[in-house]
Amino acid sequence: MPAISQAFRCFDEVARRGSVRKAAVTLHLTAAAVNQQILNLEAQVGVPLFDRLPRGMQLTTAGELMLAAVRRSQRDFDNALAQVEDLRALRRGHVRVGVSHATAEYLLPLVISSLHARYPGITFSVRSGTGEELLRGVAQGEIDVAYCLRRPPPPGVQEVRAWPQPLGAVMAPGHPLATEPRLLRLRDCVAYPLILMAPGMELRSMLEQMDSAALHQQRPLVETSSVPMVRRLVAGSTALGFLVPDNVAEDVAAGRLLWRPLHDAGAQLPSCLYQRIGYTRAAAMRLFLDELERVADEMRAGFETGVSWSLKDMAT
Repeated sequence: MPAISQAFRCFDEVARRGSVRKAAVTLHLTAAAVNQQILNLEAQVGVPLFDRLPRGMQLTTAGELMLAAVRRSQRDFDNALAQVEDLRALRRGHVRVGVSHATAEYLLPLVISSLHARYPGITFSVRSGTGEELLRGVAQGEIDVAYCLRRPPPPGVQEVRAWPQPLGAVMAPGHPLATEPRLLRLRDCVAYPLILMAPGMELRSMLEQMDSAALHQQRPLVETSSVPMVRRLVAGSTALGFLVPDNVAEDVAAGRLLWRPLHDAGAQLPSCLYQRIGYTRAAAMRLFLDELERVADEMRAGFETGVSWSLKDMAT
């Protein structure tokens, strides 16, 4: 790898060899040129970096500090060069990611399609499952990152990014609440049949915390762990479901469903990105996460502003 600077290269080599002459031979420079680089660096730092002893050049305390910094800088520089080369070629880029079943239906295919059009050398391994399953996969090294609703990560796994997700009521386009002018709250919904996520799931727990009394005024028509079931049952009835934008993006864009945000306190739960502690992202993974963030932010902006959009429009 090329050196970050000639002065650093000479300084490092003299420290390794303990001799200006030996460093000059290794570097294919003259001893005078190497010595001048050392003198220039010492002038820049303001203190001697070497003790000139009869047996050779020995680092001072300041020199030892500088050497550690120089080598860190060189490693960072080498890593950056390797990453730039990866970005340029991406011959071996591979992304191992875990997402929820709903994200695997809508958001992730858009991200992969967009990225593949620009970087055909990137390949993907995708696992879908519950949040617990995905985080376990990260902890065990089976996937590199997981994208799911927030939950406590297991040992060795950390949350590195969060996107706020508002919870909303999902309904058929002709539902009476579709044109209700006031802000929608959970208590406004309980007069209708409810299709709820199963007890213990994150979206159900949110509803319980928001207004447990209102939620328990009637028995749910259906309790399920399946987001597609919620969407399908709601689409053809007066029933209501409660989902986040990631769950209903395509159906809302296609006009099959309407989604209205709930304005109760606590009606928000982030989707988060998790990775192993100490995990170093390769270039392909960084590109993937940048594209995931772009698409996710654009999708949620459409929900927040009421803008009508479609997945096809976003891909262009």
